[in-house]
Amino acid sequence: MSKKIKRRQIAGMNLMYKWHTFDYFLESMEELGFESISLWGGPPHFDCDHLSYQDCKRIRSRVKDHGLSITGFLVTGSNYRYQIATEEPAQREHVFQYFRNGILACEELGSPFISINSGWGYLNHDREEAFKRSGDMIRRLCVEAEEHGVFIAMESLKACETNLVVTLEDAVRMEREVGHPAFRLMADTGAIAYNGERLEDWFLAFGEHIGAMHFVDGMHLTWGDGKSPLDDMMASILRHGYEGSLGLETSGGGYLRDPKEADRKAMKMLSRFIE
Repeated sequence: MSKKIKRRQIAGMNLMYKWHTFDYFLESMEELGFESISLWGGPPHFDCDHLSYQDCKRIRSRVKDHGLSITGFLVTGSNYRYQIATEEPAQREHVFQYFRNGILACEELGSPFISINSGWGYLNHDREEAFKRSGDMIRRLCVEAEEHGVFIAMESLKACETNLVVTLEDAVRMEREVGHPAFRLMADTGAIAYNGERLEDWFLAFGEHIGAMHFVDGMHLTWGDGKSPLDDMMASILRHGYEGSLGLETSGGGYLRDPKEADRKAMKMLSRFIE
């Protein structure tokens, strides 16, 4: 068992840099000593819809110029226009094409996975039907992902964001519902903290099927600003031999003006765990 994680596992994320240019984000990552990024695929840094997506070769080249690699990719799927469990038939095809474009972009960017969530169902309609629609769409996307050499990593959300996959129990059920080898779980430590769960419980439930992680302090705070048990969580990561990405999905208005400082603080907190 390794006693420390690799530097490349700590992946900076451009979500909180959306009021800054993409070049500023990359320059910040290089300055702070990151070796990888998890690319948040939303405007103004990345453009994707159900018809087309941005030139990925140029983005990949710019990332490489700063000594970085892309170890995760997230297209924004929580909004109504493109959410996985949508009920309307015509819209479902738009959703599929949107995420299919995300999968194609993921391959071209050189990322091993694309991150999604379960979507949500109408609160005045049958939750079970929405859960089944979500599983059907994810399975369909897994077929596409497998063909393009990437995998799907699904994160849980907070109860205020979805009525489908919120808890560890929901995630276990969705894994069974999807039942495809290209499907993995993303352990989002923000959602885990919100639900009063432990990262260790996720490792015990999924083991090697945890393919990615959003690694934040409590409710998507930078490390040092929350109350998450960092030592215990790192012990779980090392004990279970997890070598995947630890994406710093830090968010919130308090970080938007100076996101680099938030990442600087996180790297300082995490440095003692990096080999």
